[in-house]
Amino acid sequence: MTARANPSRQYYFSTRDLLLMAVLAGLGGVASTAINALGDAVQAVVGFAGTTQWAAGLHVTLLVLVVGLVRKSGAATLAALLKGGVEVLSGNTHGVIVLLVNLAAGLLIDLVFLGFRRRDSLVAYLLAGALAAASNVFVFQLFVSAPEDVIAFVWGIAGLAALSGAVLGGLLAHTLLGILRRNGLASAEPLAHMGSWRQPAFLCFFVVAAVAGGIYLRGTLAGPPAVEIAGSVAAPYAYSVGEHDLPVQDLTLELQGMTRRASGPLLRDVLALAEPDSHYGAVLVSATDGYSFFIGRDEVEANEELLLAVRGEGAEATYEIAGAHNAKAWVRNVQEVRVVAEAVVEVGGLVGVPYPYNPDEWQFEMDNATLDLGSGPTKYQGVVFADLLARWEPAAEAAEVVFRTRADDEEAVALADALDDRTLRLWTVTDGEGMRFAAAYEDGRVVARDVVALEIR
Repeated sequence: MTARANPSRQYYFSTRDLLLMAVLAGLGGVASTAINALGDAVQAVVGFAGTTQWAAGLHVTLLVLVVGLVRKSGAATLAALLKGGVEVLSGNTHGVIVLLVNLAAGLLIDLVFLGFRRRDSLVAYLLAGALAAASNVFVFQLFVSAPEDVIAFVWGIAGLAALSGAVLGGLLAHTLLGILRRNGLASAEPLAHMGSWRQPAFLCFFVVAAVAGGIYLRGTLAGPPAVEIAGSVAAPYAYSVGEHDLPVQDLTLELQGMTRRASGPLLRDVLALAEPDSHYGAVLVSATDGYSFFIGRDEVEANEELLLAVRGEGAEATYEIAGAHNAKAWVRNVQEVRVVAEAVVEVGGLVGVPYPYNPDEWQFEMDNATLDLGSGPTKYQGVVFADLLARWEPAAEAAEVVFRTRADDEEAVALADALDDRTLRLWTVTDGEGMRFAAAYEDGRVVARDVVALEIR
């Protein structure tokens, strides 16, 4: 009796396809972290919100290239999901929202190529790159982007992102693909099809998933109808505009080059109802997405434009901090304002200027990153430790920096390494009852948690 041969099952995406998508998605995910830092650096120089979008096309270059290399519809969508996962795991500061951003970009790329008979057309690549890059503006607008009442501004930065996507996304990907084909490293065959019904069904599934995910995330991250006022206060309470009769300010404020209207009570008036401790040092403002930032007592008491602004009415009301001196303190979807004692790191040893480290004095030099400092992956603000050392002026004979923790443990780092490696930072930890500090590298390596003092030896 002769055994009947069973042909191996053929899958739409081959092993080669999946490897290509995984490699390019991994490269794109890691590169996006560096691209974000580059975009932030340019915006810091220009000083105008939205200028980071000049680099939006670089985020989608490899997603567009995937379509030309794999030559199958749906490749960009799957690669985008993989890329988003890599970004989340590598510490992207936007958290899980970046998955939705990447999914929207991948879907748009696949949908654009579906509409072209000649899918190697330069026009298809330009349009795919432009729409994919611009989509991030509108996705972020749902959660953490520009104020919703500045429609012209949103369309303006979307236009900048689209231009970047056409050039740095579509044109660059088309050029790279041409180079690979001329050198025999990529096939010139036309894109493959799933079949008459599978292809649209596949993409429709992801469209529905993206819409459902967006609705779920927006509802989950929306701020509560009342803000908890807690911490070092005698009378903690939940503030809501309808239940507490405080004078309301209606102001026109400026944030990174654009103006907007904000309405709400002064933050100091909201805090006064809770009777804060007379020696408090700062307030920690926390949002529903896990983001938090601090505002020093001096600014709380002196800033006549610092509002707990309200959006919406009744049960639909949400709150945000507006008018802060530091743009990072403009926190949306506020859920808690916590009053905390002043926190500093004492400095001693072989230094010429042994003044304590006070984060309030360095808040404008802080950058953020997502790290696990004991409470799971969280976004923190930190100062480059080499810059702190330069201010303290270590003596010529100094050889190491010793971090002392609240538990009286000590961890040492060679002074030369601390001066040379600008990824070592002193992070402000605001996910507990008060402010604490941790020394750690941007890649997640922790030197010391709960630092209370340091000594140069």
